[in-house]
Formats: sequence, structure tokens, C-alpha cells
Amino acid sequence: MNFANDAPAIVISLTTPTPPAVWHQVLLGIEEEGIPWQWQQDEEGDAILRAWQAATRSPLLVGLACSADEVVVHFRHLPPTNPLFRLAWAQNDDQLRQLGNNAARLVKGLPFKSSP
Repeated sequence: MNFANDAPAIVISLTTPTPPAVWHQVLLGIEEEGIPWQWQQDEEGDAILRAWQAATRSPLLVGLACSADEVVVHFRHLPPTNPLFRLAWAQNDDQLRQLGNNAARLVKGLPFKSSP
């Protein structure tokens, strides 16, 4: 559910190429919860800060970003240096999908899925 228009969506900060399998699982998790998302191209930089900036641009208050070794989920009302979730993207597919589920559940106000 990548929406290029102005529909409310989780914003994902995109910079250097990340293996498609990483984003694929995270996006499947978001889509399973029925929440739209959209890419926004950003300059290279700290993933935590980029995730927070993405959250500030998202009408849904949630942003994601990826560094060379982790995926970060941030919420607009948290301090910029204190993300909600950080997960090494070398984790298994289920954990990456769960990260996407939890980002979407934050939008919906539902309890997070627990770690396996």
C-alpha cells in the first residue's frame, strides 16, 4: 500500500540501497495491519534521526528508517534520540515482519505483538 499522494501514511525514510528482503518483510507487517505507507527520499545520515524526522512528516506520527545494520521505528512524541524500536536487519523474516506489525499497531493504538 505505497501511496504516492497525500493520504495519511507511515513515512519511510529511504537513502542508500537496503536489501529488498529487509523492507519487504517490514512492509508486509505494516500492510497486514491495513496501514498505508510511503517512501520519502532523504539525505544520508543517522537512522534514528531520520526515523524521527520521518515521524514528524507523517500525519500518522510514525516513521521508519534503516542504517547499514538496523531498522528503526520512531514516534513523533518521543525524544529524537529515543526511538521506539530498533532491530538488526540481519534478524529472521518473522522478526522483521513483526516490527512492521508493531509500527502499524502504534498507529492503530493496539498492543504490540510480543517477541517470539
